[in-house]
Amino acid sequence: MPFVAPNVNQIKPGTQLRHYKGGLYNVVGTCLIEATLKPGVLYKPKQGDKQDVIWMRPMSEFQDMVATPDGSIPRFVLISEAQ
Repeated sequence: MPFVAPNVNQIKPGTQLRHYKGGLYNVVGTCLIEATLKPGVLYKPKQGDKQDVIWMRPMSEFQDMVATPDGSIPRFVLISEAQ
């Protein structure tokens, strides 16, 4: 099964994602980036020593493709949608 980036409608609180480097994340919510008024995503790691930190990325980066030695792959892959 090919890896597919989540679409905008799938990025909701409770959605679980895997970063291309292997980290697992839960979507906390969406936001507007004050400086640009573009949509953003708030998310938290499910592992490591920063589980209490909420991170933010522009929504567009959740559909980005990343060049790797094995070819182009999605930056984030949907693990499970919000219930």
